[in-house]
Amino acid sequence: MATIDGRKLDHKALEHMRILAVKRVVEDGEDPSEVMRSLGLCRTSIYPWLRKFREEGWDALVERIAQGPEPKLNEKQRQQVKRWILGKDPRQYGFDFGLWTRRIVQALIEDKMRVELGLTAVGRLLASLDITPQKPLRRAYERDPAAVDLWLKATYPTLRKRAKRLGATIFFLDEAGFQSDPPLGRTYGLKGTPHSRNVRTAPEYQRHQRSHRSWRVLGGYLYRQVERGGILWLSSRTL
Repeated sequence: MATIDGRKLDHKALEHMRILAVKRVVEDGEDPSEVMRSLGLCRTSIYPWLRKFREEGWDALVERIAQGPEPKLNEKQRQQVKRWILGKDPRQYGFDFGLWTRRIVQALIEDKMRVELGLTAVGRLLASLDITPQKPLRRAYERDPAAVDLWLKATYPTLRKRAKRLGATIFFLDEAGFQSDPPLGRTYGLKGTPHSRNVRTAPEYQRHQRSHRSWRVLGGYLYRQVERGGILWLSSRTL
């Protein structure tokens, strides 16, 4: 009969087999080796069980799952860490980097709470708070929500009506570009809730980051409407 690997059994199943094996030896007088062979377990495993039973009784055979070390942060402190991160920027706490990392959270906890945590422990803490790594949504500093709302509710409906009257098709022209600096990295945020971060658009970005280069291929709407061959164009200029 093939031997069963006890490490692959769940805790309750292993506890049941441990108690059953000891009972058969202690109460029924069976040979330990035969008991273990009939259960498909390693022959020598029963002897530590018998020794524990003789020293501490049946309670010694009950499965006990190790609880691990005592947490360094209590629940109040854990929730404080969560409040520090959600909706906040590391630069608000004196850091020079705008995205949350485990190392920044580690440094913040040590500075504010005088508690030292390893990076792995910080990762477990964030996961337990439903705070996960996320790629933030890009939002331009120059973005004007009021102007966007006006365009969507007033300007574009008027344009669409005119195109329909002329039997024209509306095309939206966008710009493309490439730059030498690295793209926006990941940060930490509440699970299932995308995090947004403001970034500078090309000309503004170049003024603040002289060490990087960025090229725009096409852009700069002139908003001059040109009717051409049944198509309503929003012309643009090359920059």
